[in-house]
Amino acid sequence: MIAWLKAKRNAERACSFARCGTIHCHGASTFTSFFASCRGAWSPRCAAQPSCCSTAPCAKGAALTSIGALSARGTRQSGTLPYHMRILYFINGFDPGGAEHGLLTLLQAGFFSGHELKILACCRGRGALADEIAAKIGEHNLILTSQSDEPSLRTFVSTFFIMLRLSREWRPDMVVLSLKQANLLGRFAAMFAPRLRCVSFEHIARYRSRRAEGVYGPVLKALSWRVDEIWADCENTLRETQAYFLPRRRRSHVVPLFRADGASSHKRDYALHTPLRLAAAGRLMARKNFDRLIEAIRMLQDRGVSASLDLYGDGPERQALSRKADELGIRDRVHFHGYVARWFELACDRDMFINLSDTEGFCIVVAEAMLAGLPIIATDVGGIRDYGKHGENMLKLTVPSADMAVTQVLVLAGDETLRKEIGIQARHDMLEAYSQDALRVRAAAVLGGGM
Repeated sequence: MIAWLKAKRNAERACSFARCGTIHCHGASTFTSFFASCRGAWSPRCAAQPSCCSTAPCAKGAALTSIGALSARGTRQSGTLPYHMRILYFINGFDPGGAEHGLLTLLQAGFFSGHELKILACCRGRGALADEIAAKIGEHNLILTSQSDEPSLRTFVSTFFIMLRLSREWRPDMVVLSLKQANLLGRFAAMFAPRLRCVSFEHIARYRSRRAEGVYGPVLKALSWRVDEIWADCENTLRETQAYFLPRRRRSHVVPLFRADGASSHKRDYALHTPLRLAAAGRLMARKNFDRLIEAIRMLQDRGVSASLDLYGDGPERQALSRKADELGIRDRVHFHGYVARWFELACDRDMFINLSDTEGFCIVVAEAMLAGLPIIATDVGGIRDYGKHGENMLKLTVPSADMAVTQVLVLAGDETLRKEIGIQARHDMLEAYSQDALRVRAAAVLGGGM
């Protein structure tokens, strides 16, 4: 309770909008006047000098967030989407991961072109992704509650109040909620803005842990009555997440967080290296099963096949994976490269790409490996079920086991024609299905029409 009261007080001080549209900090507002402003009254404007709470550097070196000019809105047409909308995109933060980097991909592809867009995040996150997004949309359109790497209870509560203010004073037509915490806060805040169209953007069909499912699952389902529309990054995610929503009439769309760049570097020579050079990528976490991939390198060595593994990505399992390689005596064969934005262009000369995940959303890294023309071995999960074709553009595994991975590695290693056919077809399929033009057509269908 004490932490909540502190967070509430911090939010009152740190995120009240003046009529000019910049977030100002003040101490005069009260909890009662805050909710009065949400119902339609203006809260007192602070006479003090504004302090900072966002991305553009101020004179003191802190970050300043501006949300742009606030203009009067006309009456909205009930039940339809206007062709020109104000869209608020609410995401947890900007760690270099699939959903987070996928937002940058949508921006680069012009998905929100023709609409006013502001992005709200609880924290900055790790890496430079927040800066890249700010450069793309303008610093005044990126609102960060905190400059920290990770959100806290205080930043969650503060962000909730910021969203209420945005809903009242900027008056967006649509809010898109990406990732679980943003969905939780956003759905609750949307209860105070009945005309706001609330979109839940689903990125994966399963929670990261049973504990997370126990905490978030029941609450999100109870609040799902406020969700007007569902986006998912692939057909599989859209199907499997239906159980997380109470039944009601909703629109639903597939919005893949991937754009195939035809100018990107890709594999041209399918002759094998010695030792065999394997690649994998993604957030280093338990459900990705990178430990089994390291075991596969050892198993290949035991069968007389010399192989190395290049891992692109970072995450909580990095130290454990390094110890695993040491224990198996193959530390010199496993190379950790950390997060690399366009890793697939560096890895396009590798012999194969392997993904052993238990579960996935769209699975951007497999799509990127396909775009690079790499022969792929992957478990048949998530979006891979939609775009992966066994024997045509990849070899699929029914379970993510090291034994099965080794078997398929040996199949590909023994057939250069198959490697080449799979690699070429994989790149062709990505360019055809996920081109810039294809994504713009999808954007028009998602954002350009009515109910």
